[in-house]
Amino acid sequence: MKETEKLHFKIGLAATFWRKLPKWEIQLDKEIVKKGEIDSNDTVYVEFDHLLEDGPHVLSIQLKNKLNSDTVENADKTEIVKDLLLHIRSIEIDEIDLGQLLWSKSRFVADDTTRPTLGNCVDLGWNGSWELSFDSPFYIWLLENM
Repeated sequence: MKETEKLHFKIGLAATFWRKLPKWEIQLDKEIVKKGEIDSNDTVYVEFDHLLEDGPHVLSIQLKNKLNSDTVENADKTEIVKDLLLHIRSIEIDEIDLGQLLWSKSRFVADDTTRPTLGNCVDLGWNGSWELSFDSPFYIWLLENM
């Protein structure tokens, strides 16, 4: 029988928007745990508990509703003047802020397969999934990756 641990997740999200609100979804091992819209440039915190078996896991945060028309450039196309973005400001697991691991241990995979997979990306400007792979027991993974 596999061991399990219950972890508490606290995710800080913010948004840039002008015409519509960014829709987001949080998944753990491809299971939707929370979804909604962000209506603030200030950080909004999403919290949940989850029971995990020992082994590998993936936390995913997805931007769901961006269209090309949500990005507006100035007349000479040298600057973006309006946009729709989802920002991942922070992630805490069991009250431990992951800090730099948000960038160094994650990747962003766009829904559009012609776009590149990005490392060090916490500002989602395309529909797709920011993914953090980690292991349970969490504290062992954390010690190995700090």
